[in-house]
Amino acid sequence: MKTAVDKKPGKVETRLSVALITILLIVAIGVFMRQFQINPAVVALRPEAHQPNLPSASHQASPIETTGTGMTPFSPPERFNSDTLYEKINGRADLYLSSGFASLNTQRFSMEKPAEAWVEVFVYDMATPENAFSVFSMQRREDAQAAGIVTNAYRTENALFLAHGQFYLEIIGTDASEALQQAIGLLARAFVQAHGGATVANAPGIGLFPEGGLQAESLQLVTANAFGYEQLDRIYTAEYLVDGNRLTAFVSDRQTTEAASALASQYRQTLVSYGAGAISAPLPVEGSAVVQFFDVYEIIFSRGRYLAGVHEAGSLEAAGTLAGQLARHLERLGG
Repeated sequence: MKTAVDKKPGKVETRLSVALITILLIVAIGVFMRQFQINPAVVALRPEAHQPNLPSASHQASPIETTGTGMTPFSPPERFNSDTLYEKINGRADLYLSSGFASLNTQRFSMEKPAEAWVEVFVYDMATPENAFSVFSMQRREDAQAAGIVTNAYRTENALFLAHGQFYLEIIGTDASEALQQAIGLLARAFVQAHGGATVANAPGIGLFPEGGLQAESLQLVTANAFGYEQLDRIYTAEYLVDGNRLTAFVSDRQTTEAASALASQYRQTLVSYGAGAISAPLPVEGSAVVQFFDVYEIIFSRGRYLAGVHEAGSLEAAGTLAGQLARHLERLGG
């Protein structure tokens, strides 16, 4: 009887095995060496990496005044333009660029005591107050609480955000300690005082919407591609509560009666071309158009220079009530 004999590996198999072992050794050596190399991004987050001898190569001015705030710089100021913004806020840059972004100045500051607490200041120059308010309103956090510094300012657990003139400001801290949050407030006030003080005009869009049922802090400005429609730009929106229904009203100043009327017609036709159904409904708004898409309704009309309406309403009756209030309000504005 023959006994089984293990087959010897061939030359090809032997060579493949040697090559595989060599590759694994190279990878293992690379991993071993990598653990001794610290990521520059990690180093940049450490205050001690920036405290002594700030680089003399940077001649940028600090974006914010720190006198009396208990904060000192631990990184040099940085400046980004439309070509380099992605380097700082990749993933969010498109929102700013589409809203008229001009430049971003940033810098990190640490507390004198305790030294490990620090903040990063972001000062976005958005060229106009409208653009600054737009990015402020579009990014409002759900846990926002009024900051009481200027009209358009709010706090979250570890940060403060505000729109002031042509600037949008973010101050983000490493923790939620009372001392750091107090310092953040002082920094924000110093910025406001250095840029016209509290006398700077309120947010654009104030007064466009009737007050009845208006939800506080819901005003937004969409500068481009509102509701997914390319032609809708400079659209203000606000949330309302009408008979238990949460609704979104919109208004846009198109400068002339002809432009407002033409855009209202174009927007309606576009929705119908996408499958919305035009319906007849008795509404308290003369000349309005109503379209239905699945189980929501869109009311569109113009009053003088203003394009206006109610967006994606679940209740046609409540939407009609709001549209009537909005039309009467715009008529009083002399549209």
